[in-house]
Amino acid sequence: MSGGFSGELGLEFSFFLILSLACIRCDQYERHHLQFVYTVLTKPDGFSGPVFSAVGLYDDRRISHYSNEEQTWKRDSSDAEIWRYTEEPRDSRDWFINLVNTLTNCTSSRCDGLHTLQRRIGCEVEKHPDGSMMNVNAFDEYRHDGEDFIAFNFETMQWMEKSPKAKETNMKWKNQQPRRQVLKMELTNCMVCVSTFNDSVRAPPALYMFASEVPHDKSKLILTCLATGFYPKHTEMNVTQNNITLQPFSSTGVRPNNNQTFQMRTSVEINKDEKQGYECHALHSGQTFVKSWDANLEIKGIICHQD
Repeated sequence: MSGGFSGELGLEFSFFLILSLACIRCDQYERHHLQFVYTVLTKPDGFSGPVFSAVGLYDDRRISHYSNEEQTWKRDSSDAEIWRYTEEPRDSRDWFINLVNTLTNCTSSRCDGLHTLQRRIGCEVEKHPDGSMMNVNAFDEYRHDGEDFIAFNFETMQWMEKSPKAKETNMKWKNQQPRRQVLKMELTNCMVCVSTFNDSVRAPPALYMFASEVPHDKSKLILTCLATGFYPKHTEMNVTQNNITLQPFSSTGVRPNNNQTFQMRTSVEINKDEKQGYECHALHSGQTFVKSWDANLEIKGIICHQD
C-alpha cells in the first residue's frame, strides 16, 4: 500500500502517519493531503487497552480524533474552510470492530491473539503556486495484521485485492453499490476541500545564523543556519558564500516544534578568518527567505519550540 502505516499505543492510542504524503514541494508544485486513519485491535485475554482509534490529518496537523469515552469524533481544528466540504467518514467504531473480528474469527470478548486492522482514507492534491491543480489522487486502503489487504480504485469504482485473504471481503463489498456511491462522494468532497483550502495556516520560517569553534581545529568554525516556526513541513535550506552553495557539514532534517510548526538546522564548516559573504537561504511554500550572517559567534534573542 502506498505510504504505509506507523503508530504507537498511548492513552488515546493515537495513530499518526508519517509518510511521503506529507506536504512535499517540488520546483513547480506542492502537495497537500487530507486523510483519516483508523487502527482496530482484537482483544486477547488480559488485554485492557483501547481497541479502536481514529485520527484526521490535514497535511501534518491533527484536525480531529475519535473519542472512545464519548463514542464520537472530536474536532481539534475549528477552521471552517477545512470542514466546508469535509466530514469524518461514516463507518462506525462498531463496524470496524466487527470487521476485524470477522477476519480473525474472534468475538467481541475473546480472541486467541492480537490482530490489527488499519485503514487510510483520503486524498492528495498537487498544487501549482498560482493555485492551479495538477495530479489529484483519492485513496481508501486497508491493512490486516501489517500486510496490504484491499484498496478502492476511485477511477473504476472497484475494490482491488492486495492479498489472497481479501477475496471473500472483495466478493461481499463489490455487491454493495450504495456503499461505493457513499465512498465516491466522500472522496470527491475530500478533493474539493484540499483543492480550495486557503493558505491561512501557512507560517514562514524565521531564520537565524550563528557559529561555534571547532574543538579540534582552531582555524575552523561551524556556521549554522536555523529555520524555525514554519508550516507546512517541507522546506529546503542551504548556506552560501558569495552566492556559491556550500556543502553541508551536517543537517538535522525537519523536526517538529511543540506548537505544530517545524524547525531545521543546516551547518557548514568555514575558515575562521573568512567571515564575509555568508547567507542562509530557505525555500518554503514557493518563497525564498534569506538571512545574512553578521559574523557573530552567538545566537541571540531566539526561542526554540521543541518537544
